[in-house]
Amino acid sequence: MSQPPLSYQMKQLEAELHVKLFERKRTGVTLTKAGQLLYERTENLLAFVRSTENEVAKAGKKQVLRIGITPTTVSTIMPCIAAFSRENPDVNYEVRDAITFTLFNYLMEGIIDISVVRTPINLTNVEYLELGREPMIAVFPPLEENREEKKVLLLEDLTGRPLILYRRYEKFIMEAFSRRNLTPDIFCVCDDPRDAMLWVKEGLAAAVFPESMSGMCGSLGIRCLEEKSLETKILLIWKKGKHLSEPVQKFLEVCKK
Repeated sequence: MSQPPLSYQMKQLEAELHVKLFERKRTGVTLTKAGQLLYERTENLLAFVRSTENEVAKAGKKQVLRIGITPTTVSTIMPCIAAFSRENPDVNYEVRDAITFTLFNYLMEGIIDISVVRTPINLTNVEYLELGREPMIAVFPPLEENREEKKVLLLEDLTGRPLILYRRYEKFIMEAFSRRNLTPDIFCVCDDPRDAMLWVKEGLAAAVFPESMSGMCGSLGIRCLEEKSLETKILLIWKKGKHLSEPVQKFLEVCKK
């Protein structure tokens, strides 16, 4: 589309919604806060439309199970998916891979039917089935001199040394330290655990993660944290009050076994 009709369409959209969506500058066009919100909601709406089109197209042929899975829960849910698939070969899958909070929003907006998530998470508007629990681990540089002194650590053992926290669990971990009246030395808070592993590998700090991330650690030293309040639950959630499709009901039965 050439610029004149594109600019016209943009102005028409702003006029229709009675709000400014675009910041027009010499360096280019950026979204306002309202424009960013519209963009995010539109992405989800289009994803829902595509998902619905696929589901309708397959109606009468194959059923579709729309499921969300976080990167750290794949190994937990795959045995259930494999068992369900063997019992229900007529079911296809539409999988969304994302972090817990994104999948929760997808569930509330109807883009997925069911999702595997990890606590902490607000469970007010969902029903859930607990699939498992796991502790947190402390990850150390490969040449850490005292890494073999203890196989299990207490939170007290982590004070006085720089720590890297995965932002997803920052509040969760900090509250555990606070309950013990401990003040940790937080060296870095990051959004991607893979980046944190590189920092640990360089010897800059130790990291605290859920145990399922141990597969990303390579040669790094790993020790389990003996702290019940830091256990995370892996849950299968679905929207409260929503009618569950036949594939979802059958999948839940397999997971309960």
